[in-house]
Amino acid sequence: MNFSLKTLALLCILAASALSCSQTLQRRYDQRNGTYSDNYRSDRYSRTSRDDRDAYQRDYDRRPADRTSGTQDYSASGERLAAQYDEMDKLGDDILFEIDILDKRYDLLLDEYKSANKSGKSTIAGQLDRITDDRLVLYRAYTRIYRNGKYNWASVKSEVEDLLKSMQRNK
Repeated sequence: MNFSLKTLALLCILAASALSCSQTLQRRYDQRNGTYSDNYRSDRYSRTSRDDRDAYQRDYDRRPADRTSGTQDYSASGERLAAQYDEMDKLGDDILFEIDILDKRYDLLLDEYKSANKSGKSTIAGQLDRITDDRLVLYRAYTRIYRNGKYNWASVKSEVEDLLKSMQRNK
């Protein structure tokens, strides 16, 4: 009983400090982003003092300094980004297709392994290990597409395409 009382007290202290820390972080965020309010305990999104349009303008319609200049065409940039994501998805689908082929081959070899003799099992085991390694390489390439492709698509695309070509040559 005494142990649970100590634990409860410790949890209360931790919760209070987390709440205090959260309020401090929220206050700093509000000050940096221009949504500072004199009443720290009030809800940033409350509609009591402003109508809906003002609340959305304050929080969601803020533009960084480089966007207010009007020199960039963001619709074209958005279209390029959408086209890049389409290319990323197509290349990702190619990798998933190759993984699917490897999975089917793995299953076939596993069935052969069950009925093979001792010398056949060792060669099949080597092929199974190679397929496992190839699948791992493909999974890494797939994650690389979406993790690094957003920032350096040309480089990632060429690396992954070269990887696919080399794997198809080694079949």
